[in-house]
Amino acid sequence: MEQRHRLGSIVMLSTLFVTLLVPFHVASEESLFYNTSIHIADDESGMNTIEVDSEGNIYASLGETLYKFDTQGNILHERTLSSEILAISISPDDARLALTLRSNSNNDDSVFTLSSNDLNTLVSSEATSTNAHLLGWSSNGASIFTNGPDQGLIQLNRETLEIDRTYSGNHTTNLICFDVSNNAGNILTIDQDGLILLWNLSTEQVILEFQLMATIHDCQIDSHGDFFSVSTSENGIRKWTFDGQELKSIDINHAVAFGDSILANTIVLQVTSPSPKIIVYDTINEVNIQEISMFHHFDDHELVYNQAGSIEAIYTNSNAQHIVVYTNHLDRIGIGESGTDTDGDGIPDSLDSDDDGDGIEDNWDLNCQDIGISCELLPDEAFIRAIDLNVNATHLSMKQSFTLNKQNSADIRDLSRLSLDNDVRLIEAEGQLFADSICANMDSMEATLFLSSMLSVGNASLEFDEMYCSVEEGMVLTPANDQVSHIRYSITSVYSLNPNQNLDQLVLEVENHRFPAYGSITELSEQHPMAISITGDSITTQRYVPWHIQEENVYFTLEVTKEDTNEISPKRLLNSPLFIGLILASFIGIGIIVQRIYNHYTSSEYDISFDDEEDDEEDDEEEDEGEWYEDERDDEDTSDLEIKEEISPTPRRSAPRESRPRPKRVRVERKEPNEAQKLLNEASNEVVRKRRARRTEDNPVRTKRRKLSDTQSNDVTTKKRRVVKKKEDSDEKMDETLKRFVTESPEE
Repeated sequence: MEQRHRLGSIVMLSTLFVTLLVPFHVASEESLFYNTSIHIADDESGMNTIEVDSEGNIYASLGETLYKFDTQGNILHERTLSSEILAISISPDDARLALTLRSNSNNDDSVFTLSSNDLNTLVSSEATSTNAHLLGWSSNGASIFTNGPDQGLIQLNRETLEIDRTYSGNHTTNLICFDVSNNAGNILTIDQDGLILLWNLSTEQVILEFQLMATIHDCQIDSHGDFFSVSTSENGIRKWTFDGQELKSIDINHAVAFGDSILANTIVLQVTSPSPKIIVYDTINEVNIQEISMFHHFDDHELVYNQAGSIEAIYTNSNAQHIVVYTNHLDRIGIGESGTDTDGDGIPDSLDSDDDGDGIEDNWDLNCQDIGISCELLPDEAFIRAIDLNVNATHLSMKQSFTLNKQNSADIRDLSRLSLDNDVRLIEAEGQLFADSICANMDSMEATLFLSSMLSVGNASLEFDEMYCSVEEGMVLTPANDQVSHIRYSITSVYSLNPNQNLDQLVLEVENHRFPAYGSITELSEQHPMAISITGDSITTQRYVPWHIQEENVYFTLEVTKEDTNEISPKRLLNSPLFIGLILASFIGIGIIVQRIYNHYTSSEYDISFDDEEDDEEDDEEEDEGEWYEDERDDEDTSDLEIKEEISPTPRRSAPRESRPRPKRVRVERKEPNEAQKLLNEASNEVVRKRRARRTEDNPVRTKRRKLSDTQSNDVTTKKRRVVKKKEDSDEKMDETLKRFVTESPEE
């Protein structure tokens, strides 16, 4: 395991530091954020490793090529080796760089020491003769340790690279990790089968040996030599004393590597799940005292500490062949220099790459109208910083949106597209992983307290509820090779209003400010000028743009919107009782119409059957009464007579009728009517008329009418009809009396 001991002089202060630090939240100066990426245009596939010396120079291998960068990412030196570089390690004095190569069939040298100054070879050896992927220096820099050809560890002389000692013991499989104590008293080796050996370096004897049935990723001896640890996939961090007594484990799984820690009773872990991060863990108080979230994959990292013992920078490799840098601050070149400063960011236009502060570099700033002002001095309102306030009676949310320049946007997209799956397209989860890292690395409490001090809402007090980050555009559905599109992200903080507020005519004041730099990636984004707006469900929208840094405060007087009773809006229409009533009436009307149509078609069938039933009933009544009569008419009267005939759809056999004697016919010879006959006829016609009218009113009968032709013979036989005998009334009695009067009256 590689050892880094650049700040050994401050170890004595560690105990006091941890006491002051824990259990409080990580101090703001410890919050780190994504700073930049170093990308090699002609990079190669293969192992990617990284080292950093005390001056901030970066040593990185990509395939067979070794690079040396300065702190700004400029290439200082470059060298190509004969085969793939597997591991690199800088000496404690920063003078030499050790590296191992993948072995080949020619048995060429596989371990080298180079001058860290110019990367020239100092000495090389074929001592490993294997694919040695483990490499590290002793604490005094006199020896180099690497895995040897016989499933053990070999110790090489710094000057000659000759093998001084071999540590193989009972190892039968390849080593997965090793570590050397700071005092050079012990060395720890672990193989793929989980066999753990603790060695005494002076005697070269195993002082502790046991088997661990777990998948082990890495191992480490505590910086003060109090215990040693192993990281496992599912059993957390396991710890033992040097006499083999197991200590309380740490419930952190998926820690694939340990980092160097200079603080007592702390360990540094590289965790891959559920998201990549670096964790600083206090073993005494059992809490995380620092977490740095990453939005990309990496398998090698380097930590840089400040004089207080805190991590101030992290350098990682990536599977996108980028060197990624995280820092707790950003050196803004040109800050405080004199000269015209259009956007008010403190950097004069002569040194500022973005004079108008819209996130578009001056040489790319061409998207503006020709109004006599250069585009580089006319900010694009779609890309400047925006503060959107949303207010209601109980809550206030402040959403601040920022734009990254095209280079940072392209690098972040390139890193993100390989963070969860190895493809060339960005999925929503990868974009959200980047957004989550923005909020996770900020000191949210410090940031929200500062932001709330910039707001004044009447006489209400603001109480912080939550903070969340999101990507507005520029990641998902953006091509992987896009070098122009900008990533726009937002940070939203939500506050409760206490007490609840009447918004009408409430004055809201916002002070001009720069977003707090407590681990915030906003340091990479332009912050002036900006646009500010205020919205709400029941208030009038107001907007102020551009807002320059020279303007101190912005005031808004909230205006509650009055509902226009004359205006017919869809919302009001849907909530109107009249509208709802009309809808119900329409449904009822439609239902009635449908029912009537249904009844019409169904009733026609029943009408026919009813007719049949009526005919049957009439027949039955005739049979019960047993009455027959003939209705004879004179030839003169038959021409205008309407005969009603019964409608019977289907003939049916009637029951046999009883033989009844027919009434005796009385023949009346035709004569000229006398006065008595005229009187009888008039009376008879009146009776018939009244009878028909009453019959029609009381019991209407469906009939089919037929007119007798005038050409019919006078002697036509009269038709007989069966009729239902009606109850005799006074008219019928009169009719019979009149008939008898006619028949019995003598001839004149």
